[in-house]
Amino acid sequence: MLAQGKGIAITAVDGTWHHALFVGRLFGLIPAQFVWFIGIALFVGLIYRRHRFGNHVHFVGDNEASARMMGIDADRVRIIAFVQLGFFSAFAGIFAMYELLYFWPSQGSGLLLTTLAAVFVGGTSVFGGKGTIYGTVIGVLIIGSIESGVVAIGFSGFFVQFVYGLLITAAVTVYALLHKRRD
Repeated sequence: MLAQGKGIAITAVDGTWHHALFVGRLFGLIPAQFVWFIGIALFVGLIYRRHRFGNHVHFVGDNEASARMMGIDADRVRIIAFVQLGFFSAFAGIFAMYELLYFWPSQGSGLLLTTLAAVFVGGTSVFGGKGTIYGTVIGVLIIGSIESGVVAIGFSGFFVQFVYGLLITAAVTVYALLHKRRD
């Protein structure tokens, strides 16, 4: 049902089993999103650490020409990576929809800076080929803590975005200096 151009109301799902599965609380304490986050991080971490597809992703991200010379189908690896990206983006959209019980076409458009900050703080190199799921999980926890701290201090949303921008700039600068030192 359309709510006067503001979004689509989906209040019929509130209190259902699938609403509890996605955004409920485990034992009344632990948010279901956190359980999903840990489960998906472990699953994807196993794939990227123990399966050859993970190595292929790192090789293609580090140096595509070398990966092709090693016999890796770089186009196939890239397509699978983008399919995974689309799947997990849709999954995140489901979480957001169940959490807010409304859907807007522009919902989540301001989360890109937060995502980039978490990934870069977690140790993923801007230059490609380096990064871990474990580091990204740590980066997400750090960024979540920083956001909570900035909001608890009483600063506006502008300062949260400002802090994220500073973190991205600092992380990219550190990686560039380390990369330059290695060369």
